[in-house]
Amino acid sequence: TTEEEILSNRHGSPAYTRFLQGLGRLVHLKNQKDVYTGGLDTYNDEDGKYTYAWWNDIIQVLYHVTTLMPNRSYDRQYAHKKKHVGNDYVRIVWNDSGQPYRFDTLRTEFQFANVVIEPHSAGVIGAYTNALHDHEYFKVSCQRATGMPEFGPVGEFKIISAESLPAYVREVSLLADFFAPVWVHTHRDTRKSEYVTNWRSRLQTVKRLRAALAAVSQPTEDLNEDPAADLTVQEKARDFTRVY
Repeated sequence: TTEEEILSNRHGSPAYTRFLQGLGRLVHLKNQKDVYTGGLDTYNDEDGKYTYAWWNDIIQVLYHVTTLMPNRSYDRQYAHKKKHVGNDYVRIVWNDSGQPYRFDTLRTEFQFANVVIEPHSAGVIGAYTNALHDHEYFKVSCQRATGMPEFGPVGEFKIISAESLPAYVREVSLLADFFAPVWVHTHRDTRKSEYVTNWRSRLQTVKRLRAALAAVSQPTEDLNEDPAADLTVQEKARDFTRVY
């Protein structure tokens, strides 16, 4: 299977669709303001009308789902899709081709971890359902860049039920997405260097802002004595760019 064949897909199997529904929530991209959209177009449906996202009280995750992105007749290399998935440190690969998925199938500079899902055993018809896919099991493996150590619970592979598959893959991919930037920042674990997370970076910004505001917000002893000076202090306090 080639890169172009994979990126040209506009749909998947019923099991693939069920997996996406469990992985996150379907969100409308156009004029989307409430959910992080991961660089996808939110004005003209250039990257499709919908995608999947997941969030809780702490984080938001946006999935670049290539089957939901439109194909363009003039773009036979599918560069408009690859510009998104090609910049992702971690990729979730649904492989029901029957062939092994090569780590370098998608050729990109950011090639660090693939969470690969493959059908393992066919389901059986339950007593109260005719849905064969309700009882399928899948093989989940994690491919890593050369030299990258194991960082999660997958090991060689895990066999996961269809019901548990979305949550398991989401947690593994989140762990991989946290580990990969640290590994890159430390030059593939060859140099000791502190990695500043987004959370800590925001905290540092808040502290700088608070210190800057405290420095410029000293009130005058008598506002009526020099109102122009007090206005200058207020103007400095409103200029948030001074903290960067």
